Amino acid sequence: MNILFKRAGIEDTQRLLEVQKMSFYDDYIEYGECPGYEHSLEYMENIIKTSVICNIIYNDVIVGDIVVRKRENNNYYLGGICIIPEYQNFGIGQRTIMHIEKDNVSAVCWELETHFNRYRNHHFYEKMGYKKIGEYRHSYKLVLFKFKKIV
Repeated sequence: MNILFKRAGIEDTQRLLEVQKMSFYDDYIEYGECPGYEHSLEYMENIIKTSVICNIIYNDVIVGDIVVRKRENNNYYLGGICIIPEYQNFGIGQRTIMHIEKDNVSAVCWELETHFNRYRNHHFYEKMGYKKIGEYRHSYKLVLFKFKKIV
């Protein structure tokens, strides 16, 4: 399996929007909203300028991305990991998390959020060493679970 990770640039904005729309489409249909699905071109350009976004490249095609934000005291936040559905279940997500953690060795803590009923995500993050630490209501339809990993 040939997977590469490359920091995204402004020239990747349109493809990243396409990837996020494909990745979060089911959530958007189910809830009528999804933060990852509803990004605008301008918003995505701003994320590229202010965060680290890595393109996930499989066989020379961008099939996903991951957003990493550094916080205070070497705490990091995974603002989103998305992989186009037809590329899921090939170990790409696991390799992506391992790459990001290896690439940010100064991290002492990682945090992320995911939908309350995305059980495969919960299992995946727990397998990667994350623990559920809380939840909150994002909207009247959507509850998000918070996960954390101490390194």
